[in-house]
Amino acid sequence: MEHLNAVILAGGSGTRLWPLSTPAFPKQFLPLPGGNSMIQETLGRVAPLTTPAQSWVVTGQKMASLVQEHLPSIAPDHILREPIGRNSAPAIAWAAAVLARQDPQAVMATFSADAVIANVEGLRHTLSLAYELAEQGRLVTIGIKPTTPETGYGYIRFTDHVQERHGYQAFTVERFVEKPDLATAQSYLRDGHYVWNAGIFIWKVETILAELREHLPEVLRKIETIVDAMGTARAQSTLDEIWPTIQAISIDYGILEKTHNLVVIPADLQWNDVGNWEQYGALFPADAQGVRGVGAHEGFGSQNVVVYNNTQREIFTIGIEDIIIIEMDNKTVICHKDQVQRVKELAEREQKRTK
Repeated sequence: MEHLNAVILAGGSGTRLWPLSTPAFPKQFLPLPGGNSMIQETLGRVAPLTTPAQSWVVTGQKMASLVQEHLPSIAPDHILREPIGRNSAPAIAWAAAVLARQDPQAVMATFSADAVIANVEGLRHTLSLAYELAEQGRLVTIGIKPTTPETGYGYIRFTDHVQERHGYQAFTVERFVEKPDLATAQSYLRDGHYVWNAGIFIWKVETILAELREHLPEVLRKIETIVDAMGTARAQSTLDEIWPTIQAISIDYGILEKTHNLVVIPADLQWNDVGNWEQYGALFPADAQGVRGVGAHEGFGSQNVVVYNNTQREIFTIGIEDIIIIEMDNKTVICHKDQVQRVKELAEREQKRTK
């Protein structure tokens, strides 16, 4: 896979893991059990398949120094710094346009910086099949076989078998589906032709640039102007002037829902997008009562509790169930597991209040 380039999208704001995750320190930099951050694990999973010279990150200008701190093997000029977030299509277009100048045969594999994948061997096998398909001019995504009727994820429906290798199969994508309600998600699980959209994409840069030229020509035109200026005295001023005028649109809406050239490889990668405190807490081992935690906590008869204690203070719980407690130096959040999605509401309200 000599032309494989890893592109990590690290633009997340992390509101659902507030107050541990903030716009200044979003969730991709949070520690996982074992000590590495999510972004470090993301690069580590694919590092054996590529080289530091073929590794790239697209992130916000304010987060670039954190990226460098966490990923010292990546050269500073391989960190593409967005002045503001513009969603995934411009980020991917920028990386593709830069790569095309360096290696017209380049294949890019794009990953979100803030997901956990436990089945690393499975990921590498699926990437080998995806690389072969990309070399044939296909757009490829790796879909996660659903294990529960999740309502927080987008789904992809697939139909015809295309190719098989390394124990994995690729299928034609029929359509993308928005986040469903519970009954619909249950029907997807029974149907068996649906996978979660995990935002893992593999394609030749020339293939995606052709799709962008067809479906998002104005976005690509502006990206090309930015890339033309890179390495010159006007690189930063061109970026600062043009980038905020680019349409903010996801690669899913902008390209993948319109193309007829997309295939999906369904895989069980033990994927977790760590989208809320319950999912983050689930990464840590539980004791016999189902209590998981970081930091000082003692539970008396408490069950199914997550405690994240970032302080020297001791926390004691007595007889509580299904509760998440986050203890920071200047904030305490106590949340029922049924209400875990509302942490985002709280984070957004606090951001407005402190602006």
